[in-house]
Amino acid sequence: MFQNQIATKTLVIIMALGSLASCKDKPKVNIDFLSLSEQDKRNPENALSSMEVEEGLNLGLFASEPMVTNPTNMAIDAKGRIWVCEARNYRLFANPDNTYDDSGDRILILEDTNGDGKADTSKVFYQGEDINAALGITVLGNKVIISVSPNVFIFTDEDGDDVPDSKEILFQGIEGVDHDHGVHAFVFGPDGRFYFNFGNNGKQLLDKNGEAVMDMHGEEIVANGQPYREGMAFRMNIDGTNLEVLGHNFRNPYEITIDSYGGLWQSDNDDDGNRGTRINYVMEYGNYGYRDLLSGANWRERRTGWDNDIPKRHWHLNDPGTVPNLLQTGSGSPCGILFYEDKMLPQKFQNQPIHAEPGHNVVRAYIIGEAEAGYTAKIENLVKSKDDWFRPDDVTIAPDGSLFISDWYDGGVGGHKAEDIARGRIYRLSTFPEYSSVAIDPKTENGAVKGLLSGNMDIFYQSWQKLNSMGEAAQPLLKELMAKGGIAKARALWIGSYIPTKSNAYIEMALQDEDPKFRMQGIRMARFKGTENLEKYLSLLANDKSPQVRREAAIALRFLGTEAAAEQWADLATQHTAGDRWYLEALGIGADKFPELYFKAWRNKVGENWQSEAGKEIVWRIRAKESVPMLVSLIKDQTVPSTKLASYFRALDFKDHPGKDNYLMDMLTWNHPLKNQIQAYAIGQMDSKFVYSSPKNIKMVKEVLPKIEGTPEWILAIKNLELKNQNEALFRVLANGSNSDIGKEAANLLLDNEGATLIDTFLHSQAPESSKMAVLERLSGISNPTAIALLKENITSQELGHALTRKMIETLGNTGSGQEELYQMLKEDRLAEEYKTTTVLKLMTSWNNEIRTNAPKFLTAQGDGSLDISKLVELTGNAAHGKEVYGTYCSSCHLAAGTGIEFGPELSDIGNKLSKQFLYSNIIYPSAGINFGFEGYSFKMKDGKTYTGYILSRTEDEITIKMMGGTQKTVELEDITEQKALEQSLMTQGLANIMPETDLVDLVAYLETLKIATEEQ
Repeated sequence: MFQNQIATKTLVIIMALGSLASCKDKPKVNIDFLSLSEQDKRNPENALSSMEVEEGLNLGLFASEPMVTNPTNMAIDAKGRIWVCEARNYRLFANPDNTYDDSGDRILILEDTNGDGKADTSKVFYQGEDINAALGITVLGNKVIISVSPNVFIFTDEDGDDVPDSKEILFQGIEGVDHDHGVHAFVFGPDGRFYFNFGNNGKQLLDKNGEAVMDMHGEEIVANGQPYREGMAFRMNIDGTNLEVLGHNFRNPYEITIDSYGGLWQSDNDDDGNRGTRINYVMEYGNYGYRDLLSGANWRERRTGWDNDIPKRHWHLNDPGTVPNLLQTGSGSPCGILFYEDKMLPQKFQNQPIHAEPGHNVVRAYIIGEAEAGYTAKIENLVKSKDDWFRPDDVTIAPDGSLFISDWYDGGVGGHKAEDIARGRIYRLSTFPEYSSVAIDPKTENGAVKGLLSGNMDIFYQSWQKLNSMGEAAQPLLKELMAKGGIAKARALWIGSYIPTKSNAYIEMALQDEDPKFRMQGIRMARFKGTENLEKYLSLLANDKSPQVRREAAIALRFLGTEAAAEQWADLATQHTAGDRWYLEALGIGADKFPELYFKAWRNKVGENWQSEAGKEIVWRIRAKESVPMLVSLIKDQTVPSTKLASYFRALDFKDHPGKDNYLMDMLTWNHPLKNQIQAYAIGQMDSKFVYSSPKNIKMVKEVLPKIEGTPEWILAIKNLELKNQNEALFRVLANGSNSDIGKEAANLLLDNEGATLIDTFLHSQAPESSKMAVLERLSGISNPTAIALLKENITSQELGHALTRKMIETLGNTGSGQEELYQMLKEDRLAEEYKTTTVLKLMTSWNNEIRTNAPKFLTAQGDGSLDISKLVELTGNAAHGKEVYGTYCSSCHLAAGTGIEFGPELSDIGNKLSKQFLYSNIIYPSAGINFGFEGYSFKMKDGKTYTGYILSRTEDEITIKMMGGTQKTVELEDITEQKALEQSLMTQGLANIMPETDLVDLVAYLETLKIATEEQ
């Protein structure tokens, strides 16, 4: 029955290229793309004219609409056919103008039957609503793996007729349905195992029976911090057994790739607008720092010693236990990635990761270099487009070694909105335009030997299976392959390790190789075979001259926990070089399961020499109780650099010791050159129960507070210890402090402590207007009833002048309860005409539908509600004036080029991420494209208050909300009576209809200039 259902849905479309699109026969490449109209730029015949291609390579348009639309991921089979996941039904709730196809999305098979480099047939392998907006496809022989949250499906085509005969569930229960941050594509590795990942909305894995999946170490696969958080990368045997979490705490790694030696690479997307996208070398079992490892708190929440550089702060790189990034690439929207191990592309791209980056309209390689135990990377472009609709989202290797590129082709980069669902392209990058099939039959011995060297995953998979099935009979063929060296040798060694009677010999062969890449592979092979002989194998490498080999040896000790393993770890630790964070984190990963045992072995080995710079770093990183008094002694050292203090105190957060609070209290009495700093850090980390357990402790803390006034630790102490009688100091920090974030926090505490009269007195004083403006700025977003009443009274009295009154309206309008007061004032006509525009702009951001809808009626509309985006995109605006428009309409919720308030997504790179058409669309229809992480919620509390904003972080007991104006509010879950997701964006609704069209055009012109160059290193 299943097969008949599939057959009725399957279409085979055979088209001559002329009937598909005459443009494909004669692409217009000798035209000036930038001179074209916006409409003409969208036409496929002009696509190649926008491309800048690496010298010596040919880029061809293999397929385009209407043959293919909205491709999200590709695979290429052993015949050279292109399998494509389409996503025409992507996020239709955010795209109401797009028509839902109730037949569901399609898996297409595209083929070039005449070898001219252009697809001329299209076949539907499967269509159904159960694969809507799939994000991953893998074709391996007669199996097709489709990744589409909440499921991972395995389709099987038993008879080779390109119609699936069965569909099974491999995994289910994965969250992120119709969401970019769910489950992604599977990869078959050279070690004969599957690799895949999911983003931070994936949350969990359930098996086909709906039961929780446990990893091979007995941990449940769920992102609750016990022990795993956020996005994860996985490995498992081909039958689904022995699943491992290879890394966690990613945000959204779109795809993972593996090289022939077993090295893992992937990209990761940042929270929008923070220029923190990254490429990771995945050091196995590592934490990658998207959320606070201890609490799950958002990276924006203050912690001791965070980096002033937001892209670095974003990944908690200051925390012990966070693996460093290979490369931070600034802004972007990283997607598909592969490790190119074929021969067609120029040599500099061979044996390097190649990556699709739609945010910058580019496909590029990362040229890898070695740096002690880690790596460096340098960016080299292969294809870069002048068309800001070029959105490459996947790269795949064909049997002939050419590179295929899928292009989502849209004004935006996924997320929540698709500007267009009718377009999509597939390109082929090669050294010659003809696309001929490769005569390899992996079912034969000779074909399998050839196919094992292919960069095409399907050919490689089938060849691997053939040679592996031969057992000992494959050894002559493996010997032939190993004689070639390089990836041939690496892949042959993996297959050799599967031969039961010969596996030890192949492992030892790899471990004794002169090339460190093979020695690293040998460690991975030994780990795969189990722990029985692992200590013996690792003893061969304890003093290896390569720090990268020693890095892998340290990781391999993670699950052993024997005295012998501890001695080996100690030997590796004595070879740590100060400043090598990769090696240090490998030591940490290796010791984290048995920190007391491993650390003690090292301590016994180094004796008092532990205070070398390298030894101090080991004390900082390893989570043994014994390390706590050692770390305290480093803090107490009279010569400790001030730059080290925050790092040392942050390390204390990750360590348990029964006397830790006593150590912190004792620090308040030290006579030290850095006494004030040490006291600040110590008091900020103290446990409240410990402080209040003794009057002496309370007295000591209160004596220190004035000395650290205005520091982040001072704020933390007042919060954590619930200290009263600090209003005068809180107001000083609010009014005069140099740090606006701390000023906001001080304002919140002041108002909670009934200190509003200090603010009101100041606003009516002779202080400079600029100082009063700064105070109002720091009150923005605070929903304390006292603050609301204070602002309302002063707005009504109009005693403070136009500028301050306008600022108070903006401040009041950044809270839900403040908006209600402003709306009432509008209805009762208690606002002067000159303030109504400002008021309405704030009210148009309200979650309350009545307020949001009716507020504009109190103004004379500038527009008629019928803006034509297709006409607007052809207009040229004044960017200089647009910057002023931005200041009027946008800066109260967005940051751009350092100006504004951080509430909505930062716009500093919006010109790279969104086309002109998409910019207009987002302004005119903001609720159609809400950025991930900025979905609005309203929270009703037991005390009658309502908070509106988006969720920064959630723990078992509380939620931290970011509200309009940039203020954060942490509320207890038990105090929430109702949590409601808002259907509307928190961005101003209908903004375009109350501003003059010229202002809108100028605003978009300014936003187009907001581009930040990709960081290269």
